[in-house]
Amino acid sequence: LALSASVTFEIGTCCRVRATRAPGSSSIGCSIASGPPLAVISVGTGNAYGHHTAGTLATLAAHGVRTLRTDRDGTVTIDLRAGRSRCTRLAEAAARRVTRLAGMADGMQALYLISGTDGAKIDATRSRLRARAEREGGAAALEVFEPGEGRGMPDHEALLGAIPAMSLMDSRRYLLADGVERWRERQLDAVVAALGELPPDLTVVLIARAKAPAKLTRAVKAAEGEIHEFEAPKAREMPRLLVAYAQRLGFRLEPAGARVLVDRMGANPVRLDNELERLALWAGEGGEVGAADLEAMIADTSEAAVWSLSDALLERDAAGALRIGERLIEQGENVTGLIYGLASRLRSACAAAGQLHEGVPPKQVESSLKMHPYAAKQLVGRLRDTDVADLRLATEALADLELWCRGGADYGDELALTLALRRAAGVAVAA
Repeated sequence: LALSASVTFEIGTCCRVRATRAPGSSSIGCSIASGPPLAVISVGTGNAYGHHTAGTLATLAAHGVRTLRTDRDGTVTIDLRAGRSRCTRLAEAAARRVTRLAGMADGMQALYLISGTDGAKIDATRSRLRARAEREGGAAALEVFEPGEGRGMPDHEALLGAIPAMSLMDSRRYLLADGVERWRERQLDAVVAALGELPPDLTVVLIARAKAPAKLTRAVKAAEGEIHEFEAPKAREMPRLLVAYAQRLGFRLEPAGARVLVDRMGANPVRLDNELERLALWAGEGGEVGAADLEAMIADTSEAAVWSLSDALLERDAAGALRIGERLIEQGENVTGLIYGLASRLRSACAAAGQLHEGVPPKQVESSLKMHPYAAKQLVGRLRDTDVADLRLATEALADLELWCRGGADYGDELALTLALRRAAGVAVAA
């Protein structure tokens, strides 16, 4: 059953088109009679349902309505303040950011090596590859090998087994291995040996989230594959780049304000780009954002996150701690950076709990802590019914997390953080 579309709401300047199982529905013509200049269609990449119908799209075009589709144009953000819509600007800005990447040519090569520290560009390139593969051959055209739970590297044996596999599809096959910088010599030797003779209907993409192993780089060059390096800008370069990006988004960011952003949020390009797009909505077209504005509106996210996470651990709230941890990972926080802040807070909590257990008055305990008086009072208040032994176990869990993140286990950082938070909150973790 092919899907047609109907307009769910009209906002004067923009309308959203929703899928409905009503072939032949003609309500869309009436709904857009007033002629909004923009329609937004929410549709998943590679959707197999056939929506929206050619008739629906033709009706929109006949009324002079420009159409944005989330499967082709990415996330669309709409600002309705002051009767204006900025959804086209932000969608196009995101599209421009993607097209600026050193993209893969229309004629796909057999082998690609993508490496570097700019996770945003690497993820965008990976998304484009997935979209291309699914457009050509459906969801089965791309097979992904990446670190999973309990493993710290992509499964090289599974990748090698998939290279010579026969396919019933007429389209090209794609194999993607993400995290190849973690392969050791044994895995590298086996993969390098297979890269010289790839089947003609296959494209292999290797992604290193850091500097690619030299042995792998030489093998890709020898096989006449393409190499793309995406290095994140240095922290000292970020303020200048933020000012330029703000200008493309339609507002002015003072250089001092850009420095505040980097100081408060770090140099992670993903987090900073997301923050600039939020600021674009706040400032409006032609608006200005300065250091004073940012000081007033942007909290120190890293510090606030550490306090929220440590509070959840002190309260033995495993579910709450995991939710905060997942949110931090999604917004680009570094696990190693979190460890030091959490460990410092838990050490202070251990010292304070020990004094309370020995009968030291709360006021005296508060004054002994090297932190703001209000923060010390809040911490001591949370510790009144806390077991000192539980706090010590939580501190030990963080010490193990630091060891794991330094290569002491095959866990990826995200899995290591999850296990450590569960253990620190008192949840038994199987060995």
